[in-house]
Amino acid sequence: MAELDNFGPWVKATSHIELPVAQEKVEAGFPAPNGGYIDGGLDVNEFLVHHPNSTFIYGVHGESMIEAGIMPGDFVLVDTSLEVRDGSIVVASVDGEFTIKKLLKGPPPQLVPCNKNFAPLEITEFMEVKIIGPVISVVRKYQ
Repeated sequence: MAELDNFGPWVKATSHIELPVAQEKVEAGFPAPNGGYIDGGLDVNEFLVHHPNSTFIYGVHGESMIEAGIMPGDFVLVDTSLEVRDGSIVVASVDGEFTIKKLLKGPPPQLVPCNKNFAPLEITEFMEVKIIGPVISVVRKYQ
């Protein structure tokens, strides 16, 4: 685990929280019996964040990515140290406004929504576009 000094000034020092992981896998179809057996622990921070100095969280607003499972009210984690590949879901700044889309490097390069009701945005030389980084995780709270 990284030392707190490596986290940068924007990351708060908190205590280590490890949640128990059940041995059983949860069936998404038919119910499965749960014996209540514990299979170790999972530190959610360690599981989601591999590069704390370069990982940021953005809140999601809008419905342009719902077919990728990214819903309004979700949070996405973006790791700016990772390579952005063709087809990556990215957070980008387009003419000073942030957006989340799938990046297709083209030609022509495009930021493509994952909702058939929205049109792709072709990236032109007249636009100021900065790819912040790839989305590495989506966090959603149900209750």
